[in-house]
Amino acid sequence: MFDPVHDSQLASQQSDIQGEESATARTRVPARRAFLRRSLTGMVLAVPVGGLLAACGSGSTMTGSASTPTSAATSAPSSPVRMLSLAAVADSGSAFREIMQDENAHVTFLQQALTKAGVQPRPKPTFKNLEQMDVQAFAQLAQTFENVGVGAYLMAAPAIATKAYLAAAGSILTVEARHAGFLDALLNKPLSANGAFDKPLSQAEIVNAVSPFIASLNGGSDPSASLKNDAAILNFALLLEFLEAEFYNVNVPKFFK
Repeated sequence: MFDPVHDSQLASQQSDIQGEESATARTRVPARRAFLRRSLTGMVLAVPVGGLLAACGSGSTMTGSASTPTSAATSAPSSPVRMLSLAAVADSGSAFREIMQDENAHVTFLQQALTKAGVQPRPKPTFKNLEQMDVQAFAQLAQTFENVGVGAYLMAAPAIATKAYLAAAGSILTVEARHAGFLDALLNKPLSANGAFDKPLSQAEIVNAVSPFIASLNGGSDPSASLKNDAAILNFALLLEFLEAEFYNVNVPKFFK
């Protein structure tokens, strides 16, 4: 059972984690701002126009399509495309490394929060289908994962009973939303698919979206089981953070040396 007496410990833990990252974060802000100032038009990497990569996958392998870099000397493709500038592609490495660090920090934070509350954190699942074949496929799947994360925390927040854990979930939610906004802009998508007010995803939608990437839960709780208390909610969130962290750990070093 979660006990409010742990609230001050959790707040202290969150402050420690944020303090350790503050110096690093200050060095990353200029690069991120530089990226967001760059135009997202150019003729280097073709990204097909389309809606958000479907979150409710059918279980098929997400390997991405083979895309060919284009140049100014290359004739325009016959189908509609959105083009990312050379500057945007080059600058995005620092942003993706920052996202990778954030997701790993979320994993550590949730594990520590559960442990301090006397709850066993779920084991890390074994994942599959996370390595992408090209940057286009990677960015599209990253956009899906980040938007699923936003919808998941919106779903979970109203059910969290302990004030400190609600605050912690809210702080993670805002970072996930920043990640999603960056990726939406990178792919020339609307910053919010739901307009001025975002909408939560259902637990079933979230499970359906992530299941194609889970090979084994390794003894962890079934994510489709009822989320009856704060412990179950945070362990559900930990599953999603494990997935996102592993996705970036696999692909960021591959595409951004």
